[in-house]
Amino acid sequence: MLNLHFGQNKMNNRSFKYYSLMLLLLVLPFVLRGRQSNTFPKAEKLALFTDRDLYIAGEEVHFSAFVTNHPLPGLSHIVYAEILEPDGTRITGGKFLLAHEATHGCLTIPSGSITGTYYLRVYTKYMRNTGPGSFAYVSLRIINPYKIDVLSGNDTLQNKIEQKTVKGVGNPLKITTNKKIFIPREKVKVTVRTGKIKGLCASVVPELAAPGSMLHMNSRSSKVDIINFYPENRGLSVTGKLKDSITGKGEAGALVNLSIIGRGQTFMATKTDSSGHFYFSLPMYTGNRDLFLGPQNIRGTHPKILVDNDFSVARVHLPNPVFKLDSAERVLASQMAQNNRVRELFTNDSLNCNSRALRPDKAFYGKPSYTLTLDQYIQLPTLEEYFNELPSMVKVRKHDGKKYFKVIGDQPDMEYLEPLVLVDWVAVDDPEKILAASPSNVARIEVVNKPYVIGDITYGGIVSIITKKNNFAGIDLPKSGMFLNYAFLHDNCHCTILTPQSPDKPDTRNTLYWNPDLDLNLGNEVHFSFTTADTPGKYTIIFQGIGPDGKTFVKRAIIDVK
Repeated sequence: MLNLHFGQNKMNNRSFKYYSLMLLLLVLPFVLRGRQSNTFPKAEKLALFTDRDLYIAGEEVHFSAFVTNHPLPGLSHIVYAEILEPDGTRITGGKFLLAHEATHGCLTIPSGSITGTYYLRVYTKYMRNTGPGSFAYVSLRIINPYKIDVLSGNDTLQNKIEQKTVKGVGNPLKITTNKKIFIPREKVKVTVRTGKIKGLCASVVPELAAPGSMLHMNSRSSKVDIINFYPENRGLSVTGKLKDSITGKGEAGALVNLSIIGRGQTFMATKTDSSGHFYFSLPMYTGNRDLFLGPQNIRGTHPKILVDNDFSVARVHLPNPVFKLDSAERVLASQMAQNNRVRELFTNDSLNCNSRALRPDKAFYGKPSYTLTLDQYIQLPTLEEYFNELPSMVKVRKHDGKKYFKVIGDQPDMEYLEPLVLVDWVAVDDPEKILAASPSNVARIEVVNKPYVIGDITYGGIVSIITKKNNFAGIDLPKSGMFLNYAFLHDNCHCTILTPQSPDKPDTRNTLYWNPDLDLNLGNEVHFSFTTADTPGKYTIIFQGIGPDGKTFVKRAIIDVK
């Protein structure tokens, strides 16, 4: 909850605008769903750049994306990136943190991908309200030297999408190097005079593998007429709808629980809105985790949970040219394939990525007030006896013939509030099922004996039962709930390609240098250096970025390695 303390003095205009903005961002997800208006904030527009456009299956595609317009600062904190076939089939994807209007990372091309033209695209969840025509796309040429299959192409397909060749215009960058011709493993020093630039990335790649085209959608509008996807202004989110499986109507005001299983285990709860939709803002974890979503058991209802797909599923057909390589590109592709194979045998890139994602491994409620470790006592026949016969902050009571848990605490609210009862971090609201579990399967019981607030829901403490094998002690979880393997932030991105670690190993980098976000706070000049690889040939030093007018630009320089 946002705690605003204004004191006795009036806020100045700047403070008022700031707090008004923060309040707007907090309430947006709960008031906008499905509504139509001409006053919604416009969606962001993103500019997308990659280190190159020619890849071997199994390599990483490094990318950088910048926000080019400012409809509402802080509107989105997550960018979705995907590699697609021209018919829109996704072969891989990931989620990346958007900070200071930029994000960067990489996606690994699946090794089984066949040769053809593919596309990398990026977007925010809020941009899904304007459709895939508003996303940013870059074409990729991917080659699989171990498969003879090639994606079918059609040179006549236009699809209202214009593919423009990138030219080195739009910004007066001046690039200089210490010389023009180098030998393998020689240091190259680069200086670039930048002027006023909002964002800049740099790569050094073989000349014929340099980025060559960008997609420009004729329908690339940022106007939002209806809200179907909430802006992720507080991080990753899970959204969906709870409905009655018999009537099909949304369940309004119903309690929905979400548990994150495994390390950094977390429990959340929220209530559905008037149409049955729910919204969870998730922690900034990385990698894949199992989630359990389950509604509160309400007698007389038949709840069913529908979860929104976290990636866009809107249909899109992208230009699908017949895949062709000229003789020089074939030679380069063969060399790159050999380099990639050697790289797989000798990991020789020095890679650096500063992850800002959190990896907590403690219970979400912190240190419990009391812990009952069952193995410290003589084994009793039932769990109920552990609660009632041993000194404990939890007792089992009975009302109208039904058993329930009561947490004993000093605060008056504990008398009438119901506790949150968890089994391996999943909420179970059937005490009879829990008490029927064998004590031999339970490792410990942790108790919080004071009111605990989650969102706008207050519990009369917490009873957390942790089993020995994390198997819920054989307790049947609610049938209306569902497990979901959810992808949090992408965790395997190697953000910066620098110099090879060992001079004793082959240096077969296909990208000699990649910096997704050059530091522009050091003045009007940027300096960096890189080492040439063992593969001779012409290489392109390429700068891609956003100018002060919000338009993209590209600037190139060529060096020769002999």
